[in-house]
Amino acid sequence: MIKPTVQDILKRINYIEADIDIQKQILFSIPSDQQSEMEKTIAIIAAKKKEIEALRQQIREIDPEEHDRIVAFEEAVAHFKQLAASRKFTSITGRNVGEPCALALYDGSQVECLVKACEDNGDWTVITLEGKLQQYPKMVVAEKPVESPIH
Repeated sequence: MIKPTVQDILKRINYIEADIDIQKQILFSIPSDQQSEMEKTIAIIAAKKKEIEALRQQIREIDPEEHDRIVAFEEAVAHFKQLAASRKFTSITGRNVGEPCALALYDGSQVECLVKACEDNGDWTVITLEGKLQQYPKMVVAEKPVESPIH
């Protein structure tokens, strides 16, 4: 049997997560008087979540460092979402394939990032390539935000 790679497992997790989203949509569309259908759908979602946990355990066993890196990214993204809910970002830019994303600082350095966002007060929040969430006050940032349609 061919041993799956971390990338293979991540693809499977993404597929299952998409399926969970579909099941959630189904759940919300079930009339409230159809309790047994709701319970079946909830059971499907729970089983799929258990499958994801088993796949995550496989990643941990195959490549503990990659597992830790994935967890760090997930935590940074979750924290970023929390910040986005409580702050008004006027600009959000993400790294696309083949395109750089960096925050220019007045000291001449740049912070390579996956995502950078500017608040309406001029302060910046980034998720670094290492999966760390970092914040920079406007006084140290040498660039102006690009207006984006995300509000």
